[in-house]
Amino acid sequence: MIVMEVLEKKLFDQSWNFKNREKTIQKFTDNNYDIIIVGAGITGAGIAREAAMRNLKVACVDMQDFAAGTSSRSSKLAHGGIRYLSIGDFDLVHESTTERNWLLAHLPHLVRPIPFLFVHLEGGKYNKRTISSAVKIYDFLGNKDTEFKIYKEHTWYKPEEVFKLEPEYIQEGNLGGAVYYDNNVDDARLTIETLKEAVIRGADIINYCRVIGYLKDNGVIVGVKCNDLENNSEFEIHGTLVVNATGIWTDELLESYPKEIPKPLIRPTKGVHVQFRRKHVKNNMATIIRSVSDDRAFFVLPRDKNYTIIGTTDTDYNGNLANPFCNREDVDYLLKSVKYYFPNAELDYHNILSTYAGIRPLVMQKGKSESEISRKHLIFFSKDGLLTITGGKLTAFRSMAEDLFKKIEEEEIFTNIKREKNFSKKRYIIGLDKEEWLIELKKLKIELDNNITDHLYQQYGKGAIKILEMIKQDTKLKEKIIEENNFIKAEILYCLKYEPTPHLIDIFCRRTEMSLWIDHNKAFEAANKVAKIMGNEYSWDENKTKQEVEFYMDYIKKSVSFII
Repeated sequence: MIVMEVLEKKLFDQSWNFKNREKTIQKFTDNNYDIIIVGAGITGAGIAREAAMRNLKVACVDMQDFAAGTSSRSSKLAHGGIRYLSIGDFDLVHESTTERNWLLAHLPHLVRPIPFLFVHLEGGKYNKRTISSAVKIYDFLGNKDTEFKIYKEHTWYKPEEVFKLEPEYIQEGNLGGAVYYDNNVDDARLTIETLKEAVIRGADIINYCRVIGYLKDNGVIVGVKCNDLENNSEFEIHGTLVVNATGIWTDELLESYPKEIPKPLIRPTKGVHVQFRRKHVKNNMATIIRSVSDDRAFFVLPRDKNYTIIGTTDTDYNGNLANPFCNREDVDYLLKSVKYYFPNAELDYHNILSTYAGIRPLVMQKGKSESEISRKHLIFFSKDGLLTITGGKLTAFRSMAEDLFKKIEEEEIFTNIKREKNFSKKRYIIGLDKEEWLIELKKLKIELDNNITDHLYQQYGKGAIKILEMIKQDTKLKEKIIEENNFIKAEILYCLKYEPTPHLIDIFCRRTEMSLWIDHNKAFEAANKVAKIMGNEYSWDENKTKQEVEFYMDYIKKSVSFII
C-alpha cells in the first residue's frame, strides 16, 4: 500500500512534461539502459510498463508524438474482435476478450461498456444460428481461464424487440438479432496513461525523437543514435537490448531479416472513420453492418451521449505512412451502407463533424485479402540482436508485452526478471472507479456542469481530481473551449503540466479528442483559444503561436478536403 501511495504521488510531480525535455535527454546520454524501446504507440507503451514493473531500466523514444500513428486512429474500441471467429482465430479472440475484461476492471473510467446489435437480415450472410453461435462462443471465450469476467452476457431479441431497441434500423427483412457487449476507449489516452505507469516506475520516455541509426559492438546492437526533432540535435542512448515496436514503420528499423520472416514484413492497410452527431445517424447502440458494396463488415459506434463514429474501411495503402487522410471515395463507401441500414439517417457531407484515417501494421500473409489477414502479433530476433514485435491488436497490448518478455527470458538476456504469473495485471495506478470519484467530487465542492465532470472522470481518471484542484485555484479554468462541447481550459493546462505536449496538434489529436468532437467549422476558433493557453505556458511569441495554429488547421482542412 505504501509503495502504491509513493507511485501515485509521482503522477503529479510535474517532472514528465515538455519543459523538462532537456533533463530527459540528459538522462538518456548519462545512463546505460537495460532496454531501449523504439516506438511509443500502445505496443511500445505496454512494453515500457511491463519492463518498468520488472525493475528494468527503461528508455523509450518515438519520432512522432505518443500514439500519433495507429494508436490514435483506431475504432476507439477495447474489444475481442468478434469478426475473427469467422476465420477461425479463436486464440486471438480469447486473448483479446480476456484482455478487454482486464482493462474494464482496471481502467473503469476510460473503458466503458457499450451494447452491440448483430441483426439477422433475410438473405444476409449471417443467419440466426450463425449469429447465436458466434455470440455464445464470444461470451465463452471472454470468461474462459480468466479472473476478470465479461461485463454482461448476450441476449437474443425478436424482430419487434429489435425495433424497440433500435427504431431507426431497417425493419424490412429484419428477423431479430443478438446484443452483446464490448467497450469504448480513447486509444491515445490509453497509450498516455500506460506510458505514465512506466514513468512513475523510473522509465525515461520522450516524443519527437527519431532513431537515425544503431550503435554496434562486434555487429550486435548496443544502443541507438537519435535526432531530437524539437532542437535538431543528435545524441546516443546505450543499452543492453533494443526493441523495435514501431508498428507500420517496422521495416524501416530492420537491417536484417530472419529466413522465416517475409521482406517487407508489413502490409499497411488504411482504415477511415467519419464522426457525426448521434441525432443525424439516429442510432441508439453499436451496430455491426455489412457493406452493400462488397459485403465487408464495419461498425456504427456510439461515442458519449451525443456522437457516433462510422468505420472502418480496410484497403491496401501506399501513401505517406505518417499522414493518411480520408477521401471522398472512403466516405461514400461507408455512408452508402449506413444509409441503407438507417434509412432516415441525415448523412449529408455538411453534417460531418470530423474524419480520421489510420494505417494498420498487418503482417504479410500471401494470398489473403486485407480483411482476412490475422491480427496476431509476431516477435523475433534479428542476427544483430534487434528484438522486433509487430502486428497484434490494441486491446491485447498487455499480453503482447508479456509474450515479448517470455522471448527475452528464453534468451536469458537478463537475470532475475522472472515474476509470478500475470504480474503485469496489477492494477493501474491512474485507474479510478466511479465511487472513489464521487467521493472526491463531493469533497472538492466545485460548481461544474455534470456533463463536464462526467467527461473529466471518463478521460483522466485520477487526473480529473488534479484538474478540479486546478479549477479551485483559478475558477476561470472551468470555461469551455467551445460552448457546445465539454472540453474546458483546465484540462488543457493539465496536459501541458503533467504530460510532454510540445504542439497544438498533440492537444487536439492525442491528449484530448477535440479534433473529433469539435465541428471542423469551429476548429479555427478552438485552435486559437488553446494556442493562447499553450503560448502562456510555453512563452510562445506571436509567430510561433501562428505557426502552431496553421499546422493544425492544415490537418483539419486535409481531413475534410472532400467537403470543400
